[in-house]
Amino acid sequence: MARRLFTVAVLAALDCSDSTSSARSLPLTHIDELAAALDTIDAGVSTPQLRSMSALALPMHAAGLDFRHLDSSVLGKTVEWNALQRAVFLTTRPATPSNVLRVTLYELDNSGLPAPSKVEVGYAYVEWLNEFTGGRPDSAYMRFTLFDMRQPFSAVVGAWDVWRLPADTACGQCATIHAEMNPTAPGGQFIGLIIPYRIPLGGDGAFSGASIGYVGFVQNATLPGPAATAATTGWAFSWYGDSVRTTSGPLQPSAGELIGGADVTINGQPVAGVSRTASGFVAADKDGHVITNQTDAHVLAGLFAVPADIADYIEWPTFVIFYCGC
Repeated sequence: MARRLFTVAVLAALDCSDSTSSARSLPLTHIDELAAALDTIDAGVSTPQLRSMSALALPMHAAGLDFRHLDSSVLGKTVEWNALQRAVFLTTRPATPSNVLRVTLYELDNSGLPAPSKVEVGYAYVEWLNEFTGGRPDSAYMRFTLFDMRQPFSAVVGAWDVWRLPADTACGQCATIHAEMNPTAPGGQFIGLIIPYRIPLGGDGAFSGASIGYVGFVQNATLPGPAATAATTGWAFSWYGDSVRTTSGPLQPSAGELIGGADVTINGQPVAGVSRTASGFVAADKDGHVITNQTDAHVLAGLFAVPADIADYIEWPTFVIFYCGC
């Protein structure tokens, strides 16, 4: 599959002088409200449980715990982390339902993998129907349900289903993710996502989803696969009549998150660039001046984080475990 190429300014190079911009740079109304909305959405799509599920996706794939290999022999088992071997293994824990694979979720360290202390933050139930468990070989179903064991009654923090349609020559592997992220705090917001994806045979994954409820938006992403080593993301939405869009360049995983840069346009006009690095966010206006206005910088960080975190913490583990497209 051909991947789109983006031209994204390198913010460190843009700031070749000491010029900064503390005045408002974003031509948006109700910007404080937007900052709060972005915080709410990103909190819902980047919980510790989602981060851990994403971090464990490749180790699970390496251990053969992906959709192509899951069968009834692992039902009722629990995935745990071996800190010395930096790999997962199967155990049996009491009270694990007999129809699921339970995945233990942990705090992560700076490597983006479970910390050696193995502090548990929750668990996930993975349910599936494939050719090994009574389903068809060309269409299948999987459900992920993530629990926060630190909350009363192990509250559900998020759940999503993914259905794969029969493969054909035009599509390769097609599926749709239906995701529900519950509020992360009292008075918070429910976040719903519908994300179709398309993976040509031997190609990379392309996702293009939309939200339901709260702030409506569309999000797109491509993920690493046979033809690429980087991800790309972007999204678009309307805010009090203004059209807001971001388009990223190549994004790489680092310490449990995607880093890189993105361009921001409002009503079709370039207004800023923002990058996430290992040390945080940096934003510059369209003239290359580093943005120091705290509200604008906060909003720009959120505009980068939301689509990148949806790609990293929801679409990526689904891509790896359900399709093995890594």
